[in-house]
Amino acid sequence: MPYNIHKMFKGLFKASTGGSLWVLGFVILTLVVLAVKHRPRTRKELLRSTQATHLLQFPPSRRHVLDKVGELPPDLLQKRALPSTHAVNLGGDDLYTPTGFSTRDIRALGRFPDYAKLSGIRYPTPYVDFDVTKARFRPFRPFRWNYHQTMSLMKFDPDWWVELEQNYHTTMAARQKLLAKYPEHIMFSYPGSELACRELMEMLLQFITRRYPQYFSLDPFNTVLTNHLLHTTTNLVTTPPLQVIFSNIPEDYAIMLRNESDGLYYLRAAGVCSSVGWDIGQHRNKPLSDIHTHVPDFRERMAFSMDRFFAKMPVDQPIQRCSWGLEDHAPLFSSPAVVEGWQRSAFADRPGELKVEDLQLRCDWQTLRRLPLSGAIVFNFKAVFNPFTDLRDEPYVPALLLKILREGKENLITYKCVEHVRQVAMKALEMWAKEQVDAGIVPENWEVGTLDESPFYPGWEERWRERQGFGSATKQ
Repeated sequence: MPYNIHKMFKGLFKASTGGSLWVLGFVILTLVVLAVKHRPRTRKELLRSTQATHLLQFPPSRRHVLDKVGELPPDLLQKRALPSTHAVNLGGDDLYTPTGFSTRDIRALGRFPDYAKLSGIRYPTPYVDFDVTKARFRPFRPFRWNYHQTMSLMKFDPDWWVELEQNYHTTMAARQKLLAKYPEHIMFSYPGSELACRELMEMLLQFITRRYPQYFSLDPFNTVLTNHLLHTTTNLVTTPPLQVIFSNIPEDYAIMLRNESDGLYYLRAAGVCSSVGWDIGQHRNKPLSDIHTHVPDFRERMAFSMDRFFAKMPVDQPIQRCSWGLEDHAPLFSSPAVVEGWQRSAFADRPGELKVEDLQLRCDWQTLRRLPLSGAIVFNFKAVFNPFTDLRDEPYVPALLLKILREGKENLITYKCVEHVRQVAMKALEMWAKEQVDAGIVPENWEVGTLDESPFYPGWEERWRERQGFGSATKQ
């Protein structure tokens, strides 16, 4: 208690000859103490509280999959933490990753260990009937009503971590061209991320060589990758891991590492070019909460829960999610940092010319998983563009999206599309929704809401397979 408050009450008690004044003083004293205890905390105090919350919070260890080992206490993991901000010689003293593996464990496991055993996630089923020249992305329709800003997480499907489709060659060429033109905005890796980058590369190569064995293969020593689609070979010993990934897989990866000083996760390595209105380079070395400042309601509704989720996320429980937006063109990479006078819309100066045929539904299919050895958390995502007119014949979809665009929270809808795109889309959706009711596809009294098949729609799989020439009976 401050000295002057103590002195005031001491004098008050001396002056009092009855009980009532003493009681009054006690009540006032209690209120003062409660006010001090429950006063609004400053930003610095909140930061210290957050750091204390996460500093000794580690994900469940996977070290038990090794022979004759035991669990390690959190204080040891903290004191002997493998640094995330500078390079470390893995052949040196024993240090520990957030998942409990020591540098000695990692040395003993060697290159390309059994990541299915280490992670608890099975290897993918071989897709033997897959023909990349006919393949299409699955028709993602991640629309929800009531629509709120949430993480919208779904269980991870081990067969679809990497998804190839018929534009593989075109997409790979475009990505390489963008990387050559804007390297600092697309790819980086900082000291301390070496183990995570190598681990991610090895896990991805184990995936694609098992899922698509007709297109990718490793030599018997796991030192050379052969890409039979691009007719290339890559030396895995001399080529940086992120470059190996970027040169063979048309998807984006961002690696978050646990900082041993505060227990929070920071962006330490990435290869990302599917970005519109931003680029990954502007977020390098940032903590999770600072990366998502542009996302509506993130700090208010999601920041704390995301930090807590990252701190505790188990290796064997990866998740997936899908976000969406409406565009009037299909840009792969478009950043204000590299385009003078950047605008999101291609029709910004002529909105009256926009037609429904110009619209594109963009879906970003994302996975989130913790790597077993390094304990890094990896964001993986791909941008999928579909002509907006595809929605016309998809049961229930027009009415659902129309309701979202009409009645959704304004700041969330503005984030999803610019206003002239919204108006053109709503006009078309209203007509298509009526067509589906008139044709008996959708009941007239249907209460619009999230579909049971989300993030797809009723009957999607049969239509998707037929468009690829597989027929309804063929399964992947």
